[in-house]
Amino acid sequence: MNKFLYTILIIIVSIECSFSQNFESGAFAAPVLKFTKLIDQSSLVLGVKAGWIIDKKIVLGAGYYVLTRGVKTSYSNLESDQNILMNFNYGGLEFEYLLLYDTRFNISLDMLLASGGQNFYVANQNRNYGTASLLVWEPQLNLEIKLYDWLHADAGISYRMISKNYVLYGVTRDDLQGINFLLTFKIGKY
Repeated sequence: MNKFLYTILIIIVSIECSFSQNFESGAFAAPVLKFTKLIDQSSLVLGVKAGWIIDKKIVLGAGYYVLTRGVKTSYSNLESDQNILMNFNYGGLEFEYLLLYDTRFNISLDMLLASGGQNFYVANQNRNYGTASLLVWEPQLNLEIKLYDWLHADAGISYRMISKNYVLYGVTRDDLQGINFLLTFKIGKY
């Protein structure tokens, strides 16, 4: 499946580059806020992403996202009777297509293909209760507004999909998948 997506992306980039009369490129870096639910608890995921914009339409980039505070699982440590907490992070490649690139308002489609991990721990203890690796796919739809030539703000919605994961401390794939509401501030000229 990944080979297929990479092949499609290379074809799109090749077509865009070969037919473009005035090839332009740019770049940006962006802090990202994601409001979501993990294990049925409201959570904030912070991230950063960067991208190379090809001909004002196609963005090739990377991003990394991390949960701001541990989320309680339904299990507790027998020694201290405290809930076992879960941290969650993921990062990988991002591909974005800008639909209305020559206007002040823009719509974009984004796809994140990432690897991630879970870490289980108890607050105030230096002990790791387990880790698990997983794969993340996150399609996204954004509405972007150009505030200045060097600053764009995005509001978006995405859906985080998780590959089959190991069930640790009662946390399943369904506990990690879900809708995200995003705010992104792209800093760069394009």
